[in-house]
Amino acid sequence: MKLPCYPLVTIDPMMSIWSKSEKLYESDTILWCGIRKAMRGTVVIDGERYRFMGLSKEPEIGQKGVEVTPLVTVYRFENKKIALTVKFWTPLFWDDLIMLSTPCSFIECEFSSADGKVHNVSAEISLDKEFCYDRIPKPVKEQVKSYGKIKYAVMGRKKQKPVSKSGDGVSADWGYICLYGDEVAVNKNRRAFISARSDFKNGRALFIFAYDDIKSVEYMGEKLDGYYKQRFSGIGEAIEYCAENYGVLYEGAVSRNKTIRDDAEIFSRNYADMVTAACRQVLAGHKPVLDAEGNILYFSKECHSNGCINTVDVSYPALPFFLIYNSELIKGMMTGIFAFARTNAWQYDFAPHDIGTYPIANGQVYGCFKKYSSRKGKAGIYKQNKNVFRYDSQMPVEECGNMLIMAYAHYVYSKDKSVIEKNFDLLEGWAKYLVNASIELENQLCTDDFAGHSEKNVNLAIKEIMGIAAFSKICGVLGVENSYFETAAQYAAQLSSFVLPDGTLPFALNEKNTWSLKYNLVWDKLFSFNLFSEELYRAESSKYKQKLDTYGVPLDYRKKFTKTDWMMWAAALDENNDSVNLYSKAILKYLADTGDDICFSDWIDTDVPKSEGFNHRTVQGGLWMPVLFSKTE
Repeated sequence: MKLPCYPLVTIDPMMSIWSKSEKLYESDTILWCGIRKAMRGTVVIDGERYRFMGLSKEPEIGQKGVEVTPLVTVYRFENKKIALTVKFWTPLFWDDLIMLSTPCSFIECEFSSADGKVHNVSAEISLDKEFCYDRIPKPVKEQVKSYGKIKYAVMGRKKQKPVSKSGDGVSADWGYICLYGDEVAVNKNRRAFISARSDFKNGRALFIFAYDDIKSVEYMGEKLDGYYKQRFSGIGEAIEYCAENYGVLYEGAVSRNKTIRDDAEIFSRNYADMVTAACRQVLAGHKPVLDAEGNILYFSKECHSNGCINTVDVSYPALPFFLIYNSELIKGMMTGIFAFARTNAWQYDFAPHDIGTYPIANGQVYGCFKKYSSRKGKAGIYKQNKNVFRYDSQMPVEECGNMLIMAYAHYVYSKDKSVIEKNFDLLEGWAKYLVNASIELENQLCTDDFAGHSEKNVNLAIKEIMGIAAFSKICGVLGVENSYFETAAQYAAQLSSFVLPDGTLPFALNEKNTWSLKYNLVWDKLFSFNLFSEELYRAESSKYKQKLDTYGVPLDYRKKFTKTDWMMWAAALDENNDSVNLYSKAILKYLADTGDDICFSDWIDTDVPKSEGFNHRTVQGGLWMPVLFSKTE
């Protein structure tokens, strides 16, 4: 599987390191957004040095291949003397919140003799000081620390200001970078500030890269620790645990690799490869913490879009992955949205869009008045006692529908009533908003607004109907009498009256000879609402196959670009599952053909292998929608 970018150290949105070249030694490693964060790897064979990672004057040991699995990237190198394997992986265990949040990543080297002779071999990893700041050089200090039986090298800014910067394409400007190996050192030269060397014990040399961010996020004015500190006293204990339990943790990674692959391969090898390419990006784009009351907060970063934190229309497409593997994390996505919606700063009767700019979650920044868009202004949004947002920049129907569907989906797959019980009043208000909106929607923003605004958007109206129906089911779970499902059925019937001669629904009401991906229909099948006919599903699925281009199915008739997540939602409507393989094969072709040296983009052209700009986004959790169907049925 050829990729435009390869995952290496994938900890969280502020420390997700990738290689933009297929051969690991042909470029310096980068943060997901392209900022150079150079790691260098060297293997020493009988006193001769060869680089396997990063750029340097040392000769390289020839790379023979690279393999990406859901949680492990494996490189293979060889020269006349030895064969070398290097594995990069992070214990992003979605069902173990401690390990999911532990900011430690492994680099493991293994070797065997290629010429049958005995060789003296060691490996070295070094890290540049640019890991310690966001692009602009700042004074850095370094030292060697001990914890228990281990030693590790540490570097970081001399003046620490945790969670002091937010934005989209930015890296952390605080915290301490740690490196563990058999021997560690600090260096005063300009480039490599800390390094580690490990001998091959039983054929293996082990390194641990760790990022102690001191504080992970700021939430409603309070700076919060990473979730892993519920178990570990600090980064030293976390590194020691990882070093001592490497074997068990690696077995856990292999087991979860198998889970991801087995769940996907029932459809096709192409589909399994595609979700494999997305897995670490989905997980590394989030950060779990606890709030002051002990509630789980699972923060996403809207990478390469605007950097918002917990954007509702980013959480919504990611739902399938988390409904399958840990629905508790969906609760963590919604908690902050509900909390902000209860502040005096949010005075609309529809759902918010976000709760800040990562990693500062002090209230929605999307569409706020200019006065509040400065760093100082954003810091206190949640404290405001008045409306500070422009209405024309909001996404009323989109976010109401998203939150209602998410809340019901969380209950369905977790059987946990706490979210819908605690927030019934908000959910009811948002359901009423959708009812009052009717199906003839005004010209407003939606998640696909980059394709241009539209009024009377049919796919958005479908989401509205799904949201109303979901709230009806929420009422039923809580024993509240209601007529919301009847309203949803009435709206669905009205919408169905606009079906075109070929059996599909148009892009917008009263528009002939138009089409679009009606990906929001998936909930009608998944939840057995049965508000729309099987004939409509078949007609829509048939239309999408007719429109399949080289790299995918366009979002609608207007542009030659698509969203990979929505494509796979649409694929799940196909009763024969043919579309799952067809669409994933097209997406894999984009990954292989593109000249983009970025992470797995979800917004791509369908006729040429080019990204439209999105990168490292958690919405790729939506690629798992077919798996969700298979596990629900």
